[in-house]
Amino acid sequence: MEKISLKDSNYFSKLMLNYINQDESLSEFYNLFPTKENYIKQAQTKLENYKNREILVEQIKQQLSGLDLSKKQQKNLKKLAEKNTVTITTGHQLNLFTGPIFFFYKILQVIKACKELNNEQDEINYVPVFWMATEDHDFDEINHFKHGDRIIHWSKKHGGPVGRLSTEGLKDVFESFLLILPNGKKKTQLQELINQSYLSHDKLTDATRKLVHLLFKDYGLLFVDGDDKELKKLMISTFDKELIQQKSYQHVIPQNAKLEDLGYPIQVNPREINLFYMKDDNSRERIIEENGTYFVNNTSITFTQEEILDDLHQNPAKFSPNVILRPLYQETILPNVAYIGGGGEMAYWLQLKEMFAQFEVDFPLLVLRNSMLIRTQKQHEKQLKLELSNEDLFSNSLTITKERVINSSKIAPKIPALEDELKSIFDRLENLSDLTDSSFADMIQAQRTKQLKGFERIKKRLIHAEVKQNEAILNRIEQLLKELSQQNGLQERVKNFADFDYLDVHYFIDFIADSLQPFEFEFIINTLDEEF
Repeated sequence: MEKISLKDSNYFSKLMLNYINQDESLSEFYNLFPTKENYIKQAQTKLENYKNREILVEQIKQQLSGLDLSKKQQKNLKKLAEKNTVTITTGHQLNLFTGPIFFFYKILQVIKACKELNNEQDEINYVPVFWMATEDHDFDEINHFKHGDRIIHWSKKHGGPVGRLSTEGLKDVFESFLLILPNGKKKTQLQELINQSYLSHDKLTDATRKLVHLLFKDYGLLFVDGDDKELKKLMISTFDKELIQQKSYQHVIPQNAKLEDLGYPIQVNPREINLFYMKDDNSRERIIEENGTYFVNNTSITFTQEEILDDLHQNPAKFSPNVILRPLYQETILPNVAYIGGGGEMAYWLQLKEMFAQFEVDFPLLVLRNSMLIRTQKQHEKQLKLELSNEDLFSNSLTITKERVINSSKIAPKIPALEDELKSIFDRLENLSDLTDSSFADMIQAQRTKQLKGFERIKKRLIHAEVKQNEAILNRIEQLLKELSQQNGLQERVKNFADFDYLDVHYFIDFIADSLQPFEFEFIINTLDEEF
């Protein structure tokens, strides 16, 4: 296993790089930085303030009642009922067949962080939790995954929380997908996963829960679905304040302004009311207040203030938090100490600390998830033969070849001297023009600009000609980057877990788990051993 800095990968924002470097200007946007020592401090604080354990454990038991829990899951569920147990959490949308591979990195980092902390002390229990974003309604973000050059796509009429969607139509989608896989152990395992999850459940929440269970049950992972009436009851007072006082808007907007003043883009903008209303037909629409009347967007539903508060108290499950309030919901119902997520997630969590303080909820440690590039032995051998550094794997073939040409060129070293000579000629002409009319100086300056631009074009053409002479190498580099899915982004955001070269799914999961470094912030590069 090898690593490069996140900065050298060229894919992390200034905000994230400054955060992991603990830049002083960002200190007011979080409580504690996620060192091992601070996990302990955060846990002690959370345990002092947490009050919802009994309800949480009962609801998780009910949500998992249809699953055959592993011994580790049973043990963690029992631990969760103990007063010295906290959680480490990640969350994700219900992407079809898990979506991109970083889904695995997030979950396995949570699991590994808990394992390491539990091994090093026994005063506090750490339990890994996956938060299922069942109430999200952006179907177009979750209805596909990539396999090779194909996009496996699920088309259907949609609307409302994706977790409540029927799995109708997925049988045909997965039959088409399985047809393109070669016969063998891997195909058999993937087919079993599909059959036991998507093809054995009527709703997407249940199907996804079963899939995640089958993949991670042996690691003791627990899952939470926030679309739950009893859990929503714990948010009634918070949602009440949101409807009447619009507290989240009041306290996120100033934080956004501070981040913008520091030169950072804003990830999400709050609305005056950051709640949706979910109807019996499973629609999910924004709640809007105007002059004391509450409207449900795109419907004819209206409430007075008294009516909407009465509905909240009677039917809390109808009220759904958006991206601003969802973290607060999660941290209210869980004894959570750390949230592990990607750069985009971390960016919007950094907007929320002051809002958490106003609602008197502990703000968790924010942990940037591990990123990883997976290569096969053959790909690693190609990399070595092409004399590519690990940093080169995050560039593109043309840039790499140009750099090589410049470094080994017979032409490039001579160009600066010729350019200086051309500039010197114009310098002497300008000195001569001082003895004549000023219009000559303007003419010479115009020619200087024109000739230097022409020289720059000549320089680029000469380098391009040398690059063309190295076309065979360029093609080989391009092919390797294509194999790694690294041409125009990161592999982890493109490839699905079914797209990698392994024979056994659980061997592959173990490989990822072994690779991750939950308390470090570097880009991991690891080589997947052949299983033959």
